[in-house]
Amino acid sequence: MTQPTDVINMIAVAMPFPHGGGGYRALLAIKEYKKRGINPFLILPWTFNLDTSDEILKNIRFLLREEINVYGDVLLPRFFSFNLPFKKALAKLLISKNLLDPRLRIKTKNIANILHCVMSMHEGFDAVTTSLKISEMFSIRKIVLLQLPPFYGNSHRDKLIKEAYNLWFNVVFDPFLRRTLQVLQQKMFNSVQSKLKTLLNDFDLLIAVSRSIPIEMGEKWLNKVVFLDPGVALSKEDIRLITRIRNTVRKKDKIVVFGGRPRPEKGIIEALIAWKHILKSVSQSYKLVVTGIIKPKIMNKLKKFCRKLGIEEKISFLGYISREKRLSLLAKARMMIYPSHVDAFSYSVLEALNLNTPVVAYDIPAIRMYYDKLEGVTLVKESDVEALAQKTIETIENKYVRVETPKFAKTWDEIMDEETSLIKKFAKKKYF
Repeated sequence: MTQPTDVINMIAVAMPFPHGGGGYRALLAIKEYKKRGINPFLILPWTFNLDTSDEILKNIRFLLREEINVYGDVLLPRFFSFNLPFKKALAKLLISKNLLDPRLRIKTKNIANILHCVMSMHEGFDAVTTSLKISEMFSIRKIVLLQLPPFYGNSHRDKLIKEAYNLWFNVVFDPFLRRTLQVLQQKMFNSVQSKLKTLLNDFDLLIAVSRSIPIEMGEKWLNKVVFLDPGVALSKEDIRLITRIRNTVRKKDKIVVFGGRPRPEKGIIEALIAWKHILKSVSQSYKLVVTGIIKPKIMNKLKKFCRKLGIEEKISFLGYISREKRLSLLAKARMMIYPSHVDAFSYSVLEALNLNTPVVAYDIPAIRMYYDKLEGVTLVKESDVEALAQKTIETIENKYVRVETPKFAKTWDEIMDEETSLIKKFAKKKYF
């Protein structure tokens, strides 16, 4: 395989699927790299093969439609192919303790002699460890793109995130499993975060998509991480789609959208508890709408919890819907509730404000840094469910909330120019 000398050949370790902000950004970035002289050879990290066979096949078909070729993946022992509760946490724990060594499968015939670097396009333990294995195999430079804080220097923030997971455990797991899984999760968190602090020091370049990320990681990381400020923006295609949807929506419906995926770190349980209190003060015709992939067993547990709260008929779980349908739903919503504990910039808030939909969110650093003081954005103290409910009620009842469209200094094209320039600068340096 011959390439022009100015082209960078880079292995990209990523999960570029549109199920969440990190995957969606990775998908967009891979496409943009190709336009800017970087050939990204996609390797899927080991968590990819922990999904069900149906989910794996669906994701492979998605990549084929997007014309993204897969050059390899990582396998775990056959034991992990069984449908076990919390097998991802178990795998992370064992790998962080050096008790498990995933097997890398990669098509080396056409790329072995032309590679310049490998980049983990996520901060996750699976992508970081996969990238390190590849770097050692080919003796090439290694880069991490941090899309979320991989760990937290602030012990209070760390505590609140763990409490959100404990709420999740209490809702979705039966008592006889709950304590065991909580212990496993806690050990995994501690071990993985400790390991990541060591592993990230071995990378040649750390790029963060937000200034909030190194701030969350702790003061000593501020000089180790190159941050894009911000490193997220709406693409031209997103702007066209949002503009078209915004121009076609004439009135708001009696719905409130939950802004994140139905995950513990996004505050789904807190949102359900808050919704119970909200319904005591607002019209009973309002519904909370939740989108995103939920496994059937988890869905059943969440619905059971809603029945316990007496709000089952006032919540709609739509599962995964297309991006266009989700944005249309968000445009019609009276507001978006966003009690997320984990973020770097938030596509969800950016999209909502561009669709003239007000937002009530926790005041975590990433949201406060980029969205505080914008009209239409109300921030409450993290984990204060009572304040979350009260400010949501006030927003719903105020029929004339003005929403300010965010204006950031850089476009998506400019962010990609900056990001690819950083990659190229480091990629051709010799590996030591």
